[in-house]
Amino acid sequence: MQQKLKVIGGQESYFAGKLEAYLRAKGIPYHNVPFTMEELQVAATHTGFFQIPQVECPDGSWLIDTTLIIDYLDRLHPAPKTSPTDPAANFIALLLEDYADEWLWRPAMHYRWSFDNGAELLSSWLAEHSPETDVSLADKKAGWIERQKGVFVDGDGVTVETRAAVESSYHHARTSLEAIFEKRDFILGDRPTQADFGFMGPMFRHFFCDPDPARMMRDTAPGVQEWVARMWNMKPQRFSSAAQIESIPDDLSDLLEPVGSVYLPYLLANQRAVLVEQEQLSYKALGVNWSEPTKPYRLWCLDRLRKSYQALDGAARAQVADALGTPCAENILLEPPTGHCDHLLGTLPYAVTDDERAARDSWGRQA
Repeated sequence: MQQKLKVIGGQESYFAGKLEAYLRAKGIPYHNVPFTMEELQVAATHTGFFQIPQVECPDGSWLIDTTLIIDYLDRLHPAPKTSPTDPAANFIALLLEDYADEWLWRPAMHYRWSFDNGAELLSSWLAEHSPETDVSLADKKAGWIERQKGVFVDGDGVTVETRAAVESSYHHARTSLEAIFEKRDFILGDRPTQADFGFMGPMFRHFFCDPDPARMMRDTAPGVQEWVARMWNMKPQRFSSAAQIESIPDDLSDLLEPVGSVYLPYLLANQRAVLVEQEQLSYKALGVNWSEPTKPYRLWCLDRLRKSYQALDGAARAQVADALGTPCAENILLEPPTGHCDHLLGTLPYAVTDDERAARDSWGRQA
């Protein structure tokens, strides 16, 4: 019998939800261990990252970063297939996964911590599940709100000026996906791909579960709500015989529009700031001016996308460029990878070792 992976995460976690949806769809056994600070500190000595989820394998080795974990486990468990067979469509799946992972993170945190209902619900849950016994429940709640809102909302560029733009990213994703799910069960076709697992990060544990965005989803996008439930209840036998995804669907232009016009230009601006070691990044997008911390991890993401895009042949690149619809996006993807942040993540799995890794936060900064 296959031994279970140990997933250190939590029932509220963006990326643990993404990873668990993948594991359930593939039929890979696991058990979810709610994180504690002590457990995260131990995990970080092996993986170099102070974040969730972290995965400990039965042999004692470790996995980190949901994108790399899914890629690694797909090689170990190739069936049922959860990536398009067409190279161009596979790149689009990876690009959408990255967009959902990174660009939708801010609206997900904003809707959770800027709104009283969400902040009360999640701070209460986190406080009740915190192991510290010498701190009152009220102080735990206040501490969680101060940290999460301070770092991931106020500290990540959400201001009076940018708030409407932040919220527009959720509205756009919800509306675009609703139109897609009127025609089919998954983003690219008849089976889930990296794109679906990526969008499960924000859509499941945040927009589906947190009070304010959940109400919006119920009222305006019941097809997205149904897709979230479908993804969470996915099992291998439910799509193992489904048609493979052999081309890019011709109805993705609306979903992809901000990927090419907003997200990739943002990644390029972040690259420039990281390379000159700026701590803060300023740029304009969605009609407003933004200021936020530079994020080395997202330069690693951009370089990884470039490597994947530049590995395509000319015909596949042309299909991707046509789907993105903007020369700017293609030009960004054609720039040589910088290699500047290749050191952040190694090849999975991380073997058991007595050597401790220097811990970084989820944005690739020294913790």
